[in-house]
Amino acid sequence: MFTTLALLATGAIAGTLGALLGLGGGIFLVPALTLVFHLPIRIAIGTSLVGVIATSAGVAVTATKGHNANVSLALRLELATTAGAVMGSLLAGHLSARILSLLFAAVVFFTAGYTWRKTRHRRIAQGRTSGESLLQGDYEAHHWPAGLGLAGIAGTLSGLVGVGGGFIKVPIMYALMGVPLGIATATSNFMVGITAGASVFVYYARGDVYPLVTVPTVMGVFIGAVGGGRLAPRLRVAWLEQSLILLLLAMGVQMLLEGVGIHVMP
Repeated sequence: MFTTLALLATGAIAGTLGALLGLGGGIFLVPALTLVFHLPIRIAIGTSLVGVIATSAGVAVTATKGHNANVSLALRLELATTAGAVMGSLLAGHLSARILSLLFAAVVFFTAGYTWRKTRHRRIAQGRTSGESLLQGDYEAHHWPAGLGLAGIAGTLSGLVGVGGGFIKVPIMYALMGVPLGIATATSNFMVGITAGASVFVYYARGDVYPLVTVPTVMGVFIGAVGGGRLAPRLRVAWLEQSLILLLLAMGVQMLLEGVGIHVMP
């Protein structure tokens, strides 16, 4: 019972942070399940993928008018992302646990860097008297070949290490394709559920999804995502992002040490 409640609480924290920061819960779930609950990394990734679906659903439930995803853009990018997700999940079955740990550490470090840049961008934007609208409607996505190619890479990483890939998808749409930042974030939250859904069946068929672990964790993720989605418009999350950077760096170091065979947690 204690383990079940601990998984529920862990999922709730991951879902809340994922909804608040637009990163998806997987970036928190995999290290927690691996380092704290000592689950094999493939089991942690399989659970995380289901959690990403729950995060996406929770954010969608709480989406306010005007903050909706560009479904047309999402579905076109998902052609590449889903193909990459299936490829990544199949490839993960042939990689050792150490390689997966090292790969996840690299993704965590990249996410920390992305979050730092995102925080700086927000501070700069807040200091402007006038600037671009985060939700402007008069835009047209461009650079489709590059966008589709990078979306495929995001999907592959999602299938490999169980993260939603939002930290890649948002910059692709915003910086490369010219999509307003608010719409890019909402569209990414919509996409990650589809991407994870394409991968999770491969993990399930391989026996890497344990219901006794997945059910309480995902229940917590959904509750946390709904709560985070409702809190997001009311909170200033810059301080949370700064704390998150330190947390991600700590998790990345621990996953890196696990990957090279140095166990630092009991």
